[in-house]
Amino acid sequence: MTVTGLTAHDVMQHGLMLDSGSSRIAIELRFERPAFVYGHRLKACSIGAFTYFNAAGTSSAYRCNIGRYAQIGESSILGPPEHPMDWFSSHPFTFTRPKYMPNMYRFEDFARLAPEAQDGPSYADSMPIETTIGHEAYVGVGSFIKRGVRIGHGAVVGARSAVTRDVPDYAIVVGSPARIVRMRFAEPLVERFLKLQWWLYDLAPHKNKADFSKPEAALAYFEERLAEGSLARLSPATYSIRPGATGYDLDTLPAPLF
Repeated sequence: MTVTGLTAHDVMQHGLMLDSGSSRIAIELRFERPAFVYGHRLKACSIGAFTYFNAAGTSSAYRCNIGRYAQIGESSILGPPEHPMDWFSSHPFTFTRPKYMPNMYRFEDFARLAPEAQDGPSYADSMPIETTIGHEAYVGVGSFIKRGVRIGHGAVVGARSAVTRDVPDYAIVVGSPARIVRMRFAEPLVERFLKLQWWLYDLAPHKNKADFSKPEAALAYFEERLAEGSLARLSPATYSIRPGATGYDLDTLPAPLF
């Protein structure tokens, strides 16, 4: 069942934090609650529970699949569309289609020059479409993430970095282009984190029993709870939201994203 005409305040009741009047969601956003988007621009994205965009500034995300507990710094650009560098021109008039840039086609001047919908596959159809930001990944302020790249689980992207290739799980990268400077943890510990996949479980009942400032001890605690069967799966309510004629339209999804 679709609920229509929702305000940002209404949407907050479903676990999504949006700024009133300034949040720009294009096409669709699929999200697990809670998620914190504020006034950032998201186009055809999905975000897992507890992921947040910094409340300050403006970031843009295009066709990104973002895991749980991810952290996105302000003024970052994630997965923007790419233009051909080896064509006659890199301008969209050579390669776009009405479904990708409908507003540009509203001007007869552009529509007269640009390809038509029936002209076959476009350049965009031949390129990577989706960008992946892993669970508990941290993208620092002012970073650029190339379309099609995968930022691994637990990875850290330093502020103002330009990421042009995949980042391994739990790696720390900095620079332009970004390069690995070190791993967050030793390899045996990383392997245990990836085996546990703690982001799949409900940690709330254990918040006063695990010391999160001591990663190895906390990891051991949750490994023990999982082994004894007392670590419950996290199953957040999950929704799809999109711009409507007035406000937002929202649907409840049948299962979590992860």
